[in-house]
Amino acid sequence: MTDVTDNERTPDRSPRWDVSQERAFIEGLMGQRFNFLLLFFSLIVTGAVNARPGPLQAVVLTGGAVITLLMAVPIQRTLKKLDFLLSLLDDKHPHKFTEGQKFASGRHYIGKILPWTCFCALAVWAGYSWAAIYVPCLPKLN
Repeated sequence: MTDVTDNERTPDRSPRWDVSQERAFIEGLMGQRFNFLLLFFSLIVTGAVNARPGPLQAVVLTGGAVITLLMAVPIQRTLKKLDFLLSLLDDKHPHKFTEGQKFASGRHYIGKILPWTCFCALAVWAGYSWAAIYVPCLPKLN
């Protein structure tokens, strides 16, 4: 049995896939997921502002909060995978140079803080909308 490496250039072989390419793929995936989260969050906020205060607004915000939660979890999981891949890179990789800079990358804001902030904002607003339906003395937000 012959030992064949994966980077031979024959039609039936796939190109070599290393940690650096995996890092680039995961970074792109995390960026796409985060961009979709921001788009979805802005659509939910726009829909909630344009809806009349009441059950419709509360349902829109509750559904948006649930879906935002379901989108925040994979973003955080992708960040963990990216951190693991970055720890596997050798010291001569260009990313290691940028990691030591004074201003580090904002991937932890993108992967942890902002998705959960979007979820919490929608959840609090949805809770207030539901409370405004059942407690008439609360002021309407619109």
